Amino acid sequence: MTVKLVGEISRRQFLSNSLYGAVGAGLASISSAVDAGAKNAIALGDIYFPPPEDQGGWRRVNPRDVPGINAGKLENAVSFHNQSPVSVSRGAALLIIHKGVVIAESYVTGREGGPKNWTANTCNDMKSSTKSVFGTGVGVFLDEFKDRVSLDSLLVGESRENSLIPQIWDQPITDERKTKIKVKHVLSMTSGHAGPEPWLGTAKRQHKAGYGGAYQMYEYCFGWWNFEGVASHEHLLFAPGSDFMYSNFGMEQMALAMRNISGETLGEYTYDRVLGPIGMPVGLRNNQYRDMPYSNSFELNFADNQGWGVGGSEGCDAYGADGSISPYGINSIAGSTFRCTARDYARLAYLWLNGGRWKDKQLVPEAWLKLATSRFRRADGSTPNNYGYSFWVMDDLPGVPKDLFMSRGHNQNHSFIIPSLDLVVVRQGNDNRREIDGVSFETTLIQKIVAALV
Repeated sequence: MTVKLVGEISRRQFLSNSLYGAVGAGLASISSAVDAGAKNAIALGDIYFPPPEDQGGWRRVNPRDVPGINAGKLENAVSFHNQSPVSVSRGAALLIIHKGVVIAESYVTGREGGPKNWTANTCNDMKSSTKSVFGTGVGVFLDEFKDRVSLDSLLVGESRENSLIPQIWDQPITDERKTKIKVKHVLSMTSGHAGPEPWLGTAKRQHKAGYGGAYQMYEYCFGWWNFEGVASHEHLLFAPGSDFMYSNFGMEQMALAMRNISGETLGEYTYDRVLGPIGMPVGLRNNQYRDMPYSNSFELNFADNQGWGVGGSEGCDAYGADGSISPYGINSIAGSTFRCTARDYARLAYLWLNGGRWKDKQLVPEAWLKLATSRFRRADGSTPNNYGYSFWVMDDLPGVPKDLFMSRGHNQNHSFIIPSLDLVVVRQGNDNRREIDGVSFETTLIQKIVAALV
């Protein structure tokens, strides 16, 4: 079966045929319901901001009608995505937006599990791409509360009185080096926290000798308990700022600092200032689900409704917590569980593409996004890691412009943003195989899409 580029069709035909594609066959059509306004916007170079989905949403254009797009190569890129074992196993979504309009959209229903009918309305957990949502909220927070906190502020601090997270001082600090962690360290993955994420929590829970407290998220982040056989957070792996380790747990503590200072959960804070104004559904604010529906190592989390998971207290099992009550309360999870459609997430990626501006409002400081999507610079001036502040900086891929940056998540839940090409790509999935026959899936996918535009 081949992927077809669609010409002018009715909206009803488009929704019933093009969006759902060949369910079960692993193929879907390129979405290209023609919008004359979108076509003109591309020609004029206008910046377009879509209304919410229930008010019309993204505009679409037939890529065959747009100068500068090689429709054959675009079709090849979508076919590569749809036919990859990574997509056909447990399903996938792909959305390609060029110059503010959709030029390709595809949904694949998996053969081995996942959503039974993956459509434009299917919500999938963006996994660690949630970190970039969190990082966006942090940028707004640092600007709003600049008189109280900055990138150079100490997170734990040297005492309860000067700590952004005084809760950690309720029991003795488990590693003196934690007092040297700065905000910039947790955002750049240089805080020294360990990386393993025991979401399924199958091993025995155990307190550090002499410590107590609930078996909950923040107590875990503080190093007061761990799972038998799983790296604990009692000790840092290295001095803050001196090395790199991809980890959720410094970020979770920064989210706690945000809640302490703003008085709002991370999700409420970020939605009210960013996500809501760009037209994302209010379920991302109000559906604070506490139970992570993982049943095996695939860690699948999909549903018909948007939401942002919370952890920390009664009923919450984030990071393998036991659902017990904690005095530290709940907060949105900074490292994962942001569940939405591909079209939803594309709004956020499009905001990043446009430097934090949506229509006539600067929702996120442009200077913050420029800094966050550049390599983190250590104290010695070196930039050895392709990571900024919650974003991946992909400046070394052959055949791809060097200004590519990404949000990246487990199971290949990614967004690709290339400002020089005015390009946003959102990909969702439920299979974490990064290579097939020795070939990188995500690298090949973006290379093929870029090849259709240059």
